[in-house]
Amino acid sequence: MKPHNLRAQGLDALIATMDGRADSTATLLRQQAEHHGMWISADGRIGEADLATLIGIAPGTLANKRREGTAPESYSLGGGKHKITYRLIDAARWLEAHRK
Repeated sequence: MKPHNLRAQGLDALIATMDGRADSTATLLRQQAEHHGMWISADGRIGEADLATLIGIAPGTLANKRREGTAPESYSLGGGKHKITYRLIDAARWLEAHRK
């Protein structure tokens, strides 16, 4: 991804945070994850496959975006069922930054 596009997405994410859209989206993501019985950590992280399901893309697509550096910030803690996790608020900011 071009540096200009990354800056624009960062600005869009900041605007989404400031106007509350990201918080609303994070709340909706959490509600849906809970509704579907998905694992959510105490600090609001969710597994990669679960996040992909929530946002309507294939898990492999999200993994590819992570490897390309175009996905939300991720955590690799090892062990447990979920090796790669994402904070719901980071995912919400990422989604809102891509809103058209």
